[in-house]
Amino acid sequence: MASNRSVCFSCREPVHAPSCVGCGALQPPPPTPDPFELFGLPHRFHVDVSDVDAKYRAIARSTHPDRFTTRPAVERRMSLQWTAALNEAKRVLKDDRLRARWLATGRATAAEDARRQMDPAFLAQMFEWREAEEESPGSTHAEAAAARDALLAEIDAAFTAWEAGTGTLDHVEDRLLRLNYVEGLLRPAPEA
Repeated sequence: MASNRSVCFSCREPVHAPSCVGCGALQPPPPTPDPFELFGLPHRFHVDVSDVDAKYRAIARSTHPDRFTTRPAVERRMSLQWTAALNEAKRVLKDDRLRARWLATGRATAAEDARRQMDPAFLAQMFEWREAEEESPGSTHAEAAAARDALLAEIDAAFTAWEAGTGTLDHVEDRLLRLNYVEGLLRPAPEA
């Protein structure tokens, strides 16, 4: 795991970890942490979740706020920042959809304008299925489940090709948005 800083803020020694080897001072986390770089993992969709947990525990042990209760305020504050950065990175890396979106776009949430750019034919289909569901609950379940499975397979295939160096992630965010719509049809309607 490498920090974005190249020298310790305290003693000016080179640093390549959350804490300085020279003086032991906790360094600030990167301002915009890359979850994969933070955990020292390759940029891949297909990750072993146990690796994520192990990396999280190793880094959290050295940056946890309990270790810095008697240290200067700046280090106590940085330990809290590390905790927040590590928790967010772990959340992204352990969730297939967040990890997919992050790899495709560099962020864990959908772009503000992404829904406005969706295929009108797809949105029309969702509207038709939603109307059919209102008239006859469960009537589109099989179609929606097949659409969900197809989207999941398409996302997985895109990442398999990308990891092999033969594909792009251009359509991943769109497929994730479509997946949200389709899965909305599969959720049971709230009872009134």
